[in-house]
Amino acid sequence: MTIKIGLLGLGTVGGGVIDILRAQHPAWPVQVTRAAVRHITPARQAQYSNIPLTTDAASVVADSTIDVIIEVMGGVDPTLPLLETALYTGKHVISANKDLIAQHGEELAQLALAQHVGFYYEAAVMGAIPILHTLAHTYPSDQIQRIVGIANGTSNFILTQTSFFGSRYTSALREAQAKGFAEADPTNDVSGLDAAYKLAILTRLAFGVTPTMAQIPRQGIDQKLPDAIVKPLIIAERRGPRQLMLAVGPYVIKPSNPLSGVNGANNAVLISSTNMQDMMLMGPGAGARPTASAVLADLADLVTQIRQGTVPDPYHERTRSAADWQIIAPEPVSTGIPVLA
Repeated sequence: MTIKIGLLGLGTVGGGVIDILRAQHPAWPVQVTRAAVRHITPARQAQYSNIPLTTDAASVVADSTIDVIIEVMGGVDPTLPLLETALYTGKHVISANKDLIAQHGEELAQLALAQHVGFYYEAAVMGAIPILHTLAHTYPSDQIQRIVGIANGTSNFILTQTSFFGSRYTSALREAQAKGFAEADPTNDVSGLDAAYKLAILTRLAFGVTPTMAQIPRQGIDQKLPDAIVKPLIIAERRGPRQLMLAVGPYVIKPSNPLSGVNGANNAVLISSTNMQDMMLMGPGAGARPTASAVLADLADLVTQIRQGTVPDPYHERTRSAADWQIIAPEPVSTGIPVLA
């Protein structure tokens, strides 16, 4: 049985998905039968000559021969209605779209459950680091106390340059853009918004609560920083039976903290729990190959379950529910930036 895939988006990540699939030996029992792109060019047609291309993403979703939709378009509109239609019509969905998952992941997961299809999104958080799979499969019998992580490679690269090499912020940003770590408009990265989306997704899996963007205090890295080891952190910390502190922003950290050695564009997450205590995952958090690998890890899991005839659960449905949480902000600091305890 060959599982047929419709690909929404054929940019950096979508191209990485195709490249990795082409290199598989033996080949996986999957076939990308259609792909939606923003523009069809002769060069792109030649590069993907065996895949019919279209600018009409809705027609790919409506194709009754397709079993799985892989979405790497990004954004919320028109992506949300496309994925809603895909799930409603019985297609499995794999997405790398952090903005969409952070804001609408819960409703999409509920739709997937109702339609008995899979909804996976490992690639939406920290690239190749299998953090969602780890939270869903490793911690159901444990109680997570705190998650601290570096979730944005652009910000981490900039702060590595300023903290360790004495670069000025503007010079470090230009270097990040030259190396392809930062967009021409880096606002979402340096303001902390990108990291806040990822924290919202992790909070849902780890604690069972879905915060809004307004509930996540965030500080950007484009400010005067001290002469110390500074890292762009995301934090979700249990403060009581139903109290959760959330924060995004630059923190001074001690050299003894394992996150202090996570440099450049790398990402990492440190999970502290009652039984397993501290576990850290680290790896590349962005880029074509790392993110595409996370997409294909979800696809491999999905293919196995389809062949076994089982219905895959959305990630967060494997976690404990937690209603009526009180979300609080970190304690204010009188001067400078906070120090991670």
